[in-house]
Amino acid sequence: MEQGQFYFVSDRFYELYDNDDNLMRNKETIDGSEHSRPCFFAFRDSKSSKVFWCVPISSKISKYAAIYNRKLDIQREKGIANPRCNTICFGDVMGMPRTFLIQNMFPIIEKYILSVYIDRNTRIPVTIEPEIERLVINNAKDILRLVNRGHKNLVFSDIIATYNDLITELGMV
Repeated sequence: MEQGQFYFVSDRFYELYDNDDNLMRNKETIDGSEHSRPCFFAFRDSKSSKVFWCVPISSKISKYAAIYNRKLDIQREKGIANPRCNTICFGDVMGMPRTFLIQNMFPIIEKYILSVYIDRNTRIPVTIEPEIERLVINNAKDILRLVNRGHKNLVFSDIIATYNDLITELGMV
Protein backbone atom coordinates (compact mmCIF):
# COMPACT_ATOMS: atom_id res chain seq x y z
CA MET A 1 0.00 0.00 0.00
CA GLU A 2 1.11 3.52 -0.76
CA GLN A 3 0.03 6.64 1.09
CA GLY A 4 -2.11 8.99 -0.96
CA GLN A 5 -3.67 6.35 -3.21
CA PHE A 6 -7.22 5.04 -3.23
CA TYR A 7 -8.20 1.47 -2.43
CA PHE A 8 -11.14 -0.90 -2.32
CA VAL A 9 -11.68 -2.95 0.83
CA SER A 10 -12.47 -6.67 0.93
CA ASP A 11 -15.74 -7.97 2.32
CA ARG A 12 -13.72 -10.04 4.81
CA PHE A 13 -12.64 -6.86 6.61
CA TYR A 14 -16.27 -5.87 7.16
CA GLU A 15 -17.14 -9.37 8.36
CA LEU A 16 -14.40 -9.23 11.00
CA TYR A 17 -14.34 -5.57 11.99
CA ASP A 18 -17.76 -4.06 11.33
CA ASN A 19 -20.25 -6.09 13.34
CA ASP A 20 -22.33 -2.98 14.03
CA ASP A 21 -22.60 -1.95 10.34
CA ASN A 22 -21.16 1.49 11.04
CA LEU A 23 -18.79 1.60 8.06
CA MET A 24 -19.55 2.41 4.44
CA ARG A 25 -19.82 -1.07 2.96
CA ASN A 26 -19.09 -2.37 -0.52
CA LYS A 27 -21.72 -1.87 -3.18
CA GLU A 28 -20.53 -4.32 -5.77
CA THR A 29 -23.70 -4.77 -7.82
CA ILE A 30 -25.81 -1.80 -8.85
CA ASP A 31 -28.63 -2.22 -11.35
CA GLY A 32 -27.16 -5.56 -12.38
CA SER A 33 -23.66 -4.28 -13.14
CA GLU A 34 -20.62 -4.57 -10.90
CA HIS A 35 -19.05 -1.50 -9.32
CA SER A 36 -16.31 -1.25 -6.76
CA ARG A 37 -17.59 1.34 -4.34
CA PRO A 38 -16.85 3.03 -2.14
CA CYS A 39 -13.18 3.70 -2.60
CA PHE A 40 -11.01 4.93 0.22
CA PHE A 41 -8.18 7.44 0.36
CA ALA A 42 -5.40 5.89 2.47
CA PHE A 43 -2.64 7.34 4.60
CA ARG A 44 -0.09 5.66 6.84
CA ASP A 45 -0.52 5.51 10.60
CA SER A 46 2.04 7.53 12.55
CA LYS A 47 2.72 4.71 15.06
CA SER A 48 2.68 1.59 12.91
CA SER A 49 3.87 1.57 9.30
CA LYS A 50 1.75 -1.55 8.65
CA VAL A 51 -1.50 0.23 9.49
CA PHE A 52 -3.23 2.67 7.17
CA TRP A 53 -6.23 4.89 7.72
CA CYS A 54 -8.99 4.77 5.13
CA VAL A 55 -11.17 7.81 4.41
CA PRO A 56 -14.12 7.13 2.11
CA ILE A 57 -15.05 9.58 -0.62
CA SER A 58 -18.50 10.40 -1.92
CA SER A 59 -19.91 12.15 -4.96
CA LYS A 60 -22.85 13.47 -2.90
CA ILE A 61 -21.47 16.98 -2.57
CA SER A 62 -24.79 18.73 -1.83
CA LYS A 63 -25.72 16.26 0.91
CA TYR A 64 -22.43 16.62 2.74
CA ALA A 65 -22.13 20.37 2.13
CA ALA A 66 -25.45 20.78 3.97
CA ILE A 67 -24.15 18.69 6.89
CA TYR A 68 -20.87 20.62 6.87
CA ASN A 69 -22.69 23.97 6.91
CA ARG A 70 -25.08 22.80 9.64
CA LYS A 71 -22.09 21.89 11.84
CA LEU A 72 -20.63 25.36 11.30
CA ASP A 73 -24.00 27.03 12.05
CA ILE A 74 -24.30 25.12 15.34
CA GLN A 75 -20.88 26.37 16.36
CA ARG A 76 -21.79 29.96 15.41
CA GLU A 77 -24.98 29.70 17.48
CA LYS A 78 -22.80 28.71 20.44
CA GLY A 79 -20.75 31.89 19.94
CA ILE A 80 -17.69 30.33 18.34
CA ALA A 81 -16.09 33.09 16.27
CA ASN A 82 -14.16 30.85 13.89
CA PRO A 83 -16.18 27.64 13.47
CA ARG A 84 -14.46 24.63 11.98
CA CYS A 85 -15.55 21.27 10.64
CA ASN A 86 -12.73 18.79 10.20
CA THR A 87 -14.87 15.67 9.87
CA ILE A 88 -15.78 16.49 6.25
CA CYS A 89 -13.46 17.87 3.53
CA PHE A 90 -13.96 18.68 -0.11
CA GLY A 91 -11.60 18.26 -3.05
CA ASP A 92 -11.30 16.99 -6.59
CA VAL A 93 -10.57 13.37 -7.47
CA MET A 94 -9.85 12.75 -11.14
CA GLY A 95 -11.15 16.23 -11.95
CA MET A 96 -14.50 15.67 -10.21
CA PRO A 97 -15.61 17.24 -6.92
CA ARG A 98 -15.75 14.75 -4.06
CA THR A 99 -16.40 14.73 -0.34
CA PHE A 100 -13.85 13.14 1.98
CA LEU A 101 -15.74 11.63 4.91
CA ILE A 102 -13.27 11.71 7.77
CA GLN A 103 -16.15 10.96 10.13
CA ASN A 104 -16.31 7.51 8.46
CA MET A 105 -12.58 6.72 8.56
CA PHE A 106 -11.15 3.49 9.92
CA PRO A 107 -7.80 1.68 10.20
CA ILE A 108 -6.85 -1.22 7.95
CA ILE A 109 -3.93 -3.48 7.09
CA GLU A 110 -2.84 -4.57 3.63
CA LYS A 111 -4.31 -8.08 3.77
CA TYR A 112 -7.82 -6.55 3.70
CA ILE A 113 -7.22 -4.45 0.60
CA LEU A 114 -9.04 -5.82 -2.42
CA SER A 115 -7.41 -3.60 -5.04
CA VAL A 116 -6.02 -0.18 -5.83
CA TYR A 117 -8.21 2.33 -7.68
CA ILE A 118 -6.71 2.62 -11.18
CA ASP A 119 -7.58 5.41 -13.61
CA ARG A 120 -8.97 3.67 -16.71
CA ASN A 121 -7.48 6.29 -19.04
CA THR A 122 -3.94 6.45 -17.71
CA ARG A 123 -3.76 2.97 -16.13
CA ILE A 124 -2.02 4.43 -13.06
CA PRO A 125 -3.26 4.61 -9.45
CA VAL A 126 -5.58 7.50 -8.68
CA THR A 127 -4.09 10.21 -6.45
CA ILE A 128 -5.06 13.75 -5.47
CA GLU A 129 -3.36 17.13 -5.48
CA PRO A 130 -0.81 17.54 -2.67
CA GLU A 131 -2.72 20.39 -0.98
CA ILE A 132 -5.92 18.30 -0.81
CA GLU A 133 -3.92 15.33 0.48
CA ARG A 134 -2.42 17.50 3.24
CA LEU A 135 -5.84 18.91 4.15
CA VAL A 136 -7.43 15.47 4.44
CA ILE A 137 -4.53 13.94 6.38
CA ASN A 138 -4.20 16.91 8.76
CA ASN A 139 -7.93 16.94 9.49
CA ALA A 140 -7.98 13.16 9.94
CA LYS A 141 -5.04 13.32 12.35
CA ASP A 142 -6.81 16.08 14.32
CA ILE A 143 -9.88 13.84 14.61
CA LEU A 144 -7.71 10.85 15.61
CA ARG A 145 -6.14 12.92 18.42
CA LEU A 146 -9.58 13.95 19.65
CA VAL A 147 -10.94 10.39 19.48
CA ASN A 148 -7.92 9.17 21.45
CA ARG A 149 -8.74 11.82 24.08
CA GLY A 150 -12.25 10.42 24.47
CA HIS A 151 -14.31 12.23 21.82
CA LYS A 152 -15.46 8.98 20.20
CA ASN A 153 -18.64 10.53 18.80
CA LEU A 154 -16.65 12.29 16.07
CA VAL A 155 -16.48 9.06 14.04
CA PHE A 156 -19.10 6.42 13.36
CA SER A 157 -17.22 3.25 14.27
CA ASP A 158 -15.05 2.23 17.20
CA ILE A 159 -11.76 2.96 15.47
CA ILE A 160 -9.72 2.50 18.64
CA ALA A 161 -10.97 -1.07 19.10
CA THR A 162 -10.42 -1.84 15.41
CA TYR A 163 -6.92 -0.39 15.56
CA ASN A 164 -6.04 -2.44 18.63
CA ASP A 165 -7.45 -5.61 17.05
CA LEU A 166 -5.40 -5.01 13.89
CA ILE A 167 -2.24 -4.47 15.94
CA THR A 168 -2.96 -7.75 17.74
CA GLU A 169 -3.57 -9.47 14.42
CA LEU A 170 -0.20 -8.21 13.19
CA GLY A 171 1.40 -9.68 16.30
CA MET A 172 2.66 -6.31 17.44
CA VAL A 173 1.47 -6.41 21.06
